[in-house]
Amino acid sequence: MDAISLHVLLIALLAVVQSLFGMGILVFGTPTLLLLGVDFTAVLGLLLPSSVLISSIQVVAGRQQPWSGRDLRNMALCAAIILVALSVLIRLNWKAQIDVWIGLTMLAAAALRYWRPLQRRLRQVLGRWQAGYVALMGTLHGLTNMGGALLALYASNLHQDKLAIRTTIARYYLLFGLIQLATLALLRPAALSWQGLAVAPVAALAYVLAGNLLFKRASTSVYERGITVFIAIYGVAVLLKAQF
Repeated sequence: MDAISLHVLLIALLAVVQSLFGMGILVFGTPTLLLLGVDFTAVLGLLLPSSVLISSIQVVAGRQQPWSGRDLRNMALCAAIILVALSVLIRLNWKAQIDVWIGLTMLAAAALRYWRPLQRRLRQVLGRWQAGYVALMGTLHGLTNMGGALLALYASNLHQDKLAIRTTIARYYLLFGLIQLATLALLRPAALSWQGLAVAPVAALAYVLAGNLLFKRASTSVYERGITVFIAIYGVAVLLKAQF
């Protein structure tokens, strides 16, 4: 299978995952393409257009979900930190070696989601230290493209309804993607490619034909179990990425 066909197949499969959980293309696409030897900034150029398109559709679908002043402040903080972190990474050609910690955190988080007392404790921590948590999330995403690790926890601990969870994740991911694309266009335009733009409609088609239908049919309990499994698989994916 040639590189273009592999890219199209990867995007189609991961678009279904992102249709369900609000993330997936960057989560699994990043370690997959890095394992195949693609440069980090080139990975961004290939995956971001599809991720941004799916996130845009999901934000529109969840437009009736309320916004709060805290949401807007947290997103502004996260945006500023991603911009700085990604700019530093590109300028210094630096690769952050923190994947192991992210992976272990996600596996621990998946286990924690099975224990209700610890879930309540995590909600208390997020309530008290939300700005610091969001700042850490932005730093991780800017340096590694894997900030969704903390975003999944953030959204699923703030909300119980599956649409609210997915919409929160999609709003942040849309913000992440637009900032990353703008930063690449300014500092590393060669990383942006026609392949990334050309395959984005495939992601939208996968969303319409499969992903969104699965989302609508899943009950809240099934969705909750699914996102726990998703977080665990995410952790494994990050740990595998750290080995290469």
